[in-house]
Amino acid sequence: MAYTLNDIFTREENRIGSKIFFRSINKSVWNKLIPKETWPNGMGDSLQSITVERNLPSDTDTWEAVVDDGNGDCVPTEYSVGYGQTSRSYTMQRKALVSNNVCVDTGRGAFRVQEQTRLMLRNLTRAVSYVWKRKALNGYATNSDHKMIATHGLPENAAVFPGVEPTTVLTQRILSIVYENLIADSAEEDGGSLGMADGRPQFILVTDSMTSDTIMRETNNANAFLYNSNRVPELLQPLGVERAIRGLYHTIDNLPPRYTYTGGVFTEVNPYLTVTTTNGTRDKINPAWRAAPYQDSYVFLPSVISFMVPQPISTVGSKTKWNPQSYMGEFKWLNIQDRTDNPLNMIGFYYALLQAAVKPCLPEFGYVIRHKRCPADLDHTDCDETGSLAASSLLDTSDSFFVTDNP
Repeated sequence: MAYTLNDIFTREENRIGSKIFFRSINKSVWNKLIPKETWPNGMGDSLQSITVERNLPSDTDTWEAVVDDGNGDCVPTEYSVGYGQTSRSYTMQRKALVSNNVCVDTGRGAFRVQEQTRLMLRNLTRAVSYVWKRKALNGYATNSDHKMIATHGLPENAAVFPGVEPTTVLTQRILSIVYENLIADSAEEDGGSLGMADGRPQFILVTDSMTSDTIMRETNNANAFLYNSNRVPELLQPLGVERAIRGLYHTIDNLPPRYTYTGGVFTEVNPYLTVTTTNGTRDKINPAWRAAPYQDSYVFLPSVISFMVPQPISTVGSKTKWNPQSYMGEFKWLNIQDRTDNPLNMIGFYYALLQAAVKPCLPEFGYVIRHKRCPADLDHTDCDETGSLAASSLLDTSDSFFVTDNP
């Protein structure tokens, strides 16, 4: 196949200012939260995770009296403790990301070509980060047994979200119910807790800043808002986590999944919209994403899933040799000579390979809550005749479960 050549560099033809600007993609907490393991060689492309399940005796409360009747009764009644395992399959997946083809001669007359190339590679690297972020949150949601709707009764399914419209924003009352469920299920004993604060195990809430702020204001009293930077685990400090609220560390995802809802079906709204620009295209924030009425928030436990990443291979013996791949999306510059399409090695491109399997570990600890948003609610504050804050604008700190109109 012949190369498609694109003059992606901007040239100095109509006078260009001295500075070249760059648009970033938001970094994500998801890229640091998911544990990573090594995929074992020689085991094929599909594996199974095995969970040894919890079992109790057939009768936990019946005891028998020890009676010395002179007959030497030394054999007590036996109660069986069952045994069970759950197997879950997972498969290796991959994704290759490439840049446009670049011919060396296109850079000869380009404006500050070295800086344009540096920023092009930086953009590609940020794209890899975003792809991994989406892999992580989608993998976590898919493998969570509790796909929950924020409405009366908190309906949930393991396979897919119930086709029920959310009627409330995410509240602390909902999170307290989830927290209680996790504690009852011994989640903190099976590798789910991320530290202790105020004598209770801590998990992670991944949500947007507005939802987090609403919950903080909802619980802002002397006993509910706990702050101590020393209580934040080392793992979470790089994520900007500084406080624990009722058993949950709040971490912010600036681009959470958001949805519309029609006829019992949720449709995800892409946060970016691709539009044509002066040279090529650009991705801008999608206004429909900003206005989307529903959103997912996650109660995260590191024991729900992990990424299984292959080991780099450079040889399998007998004088074989390959360039080892990282499989994490590190970009390499490739210049592949071809008799017809690239005879002089003047055409190259960036190439990155991402490869991993999402391993389900303990899905019963995974909670994803689809809740309402109120993006048009500006929380307007009025003034009285003296110019002071009106009494009606004072914060309502009532701990109500369902809020249908205002966050």
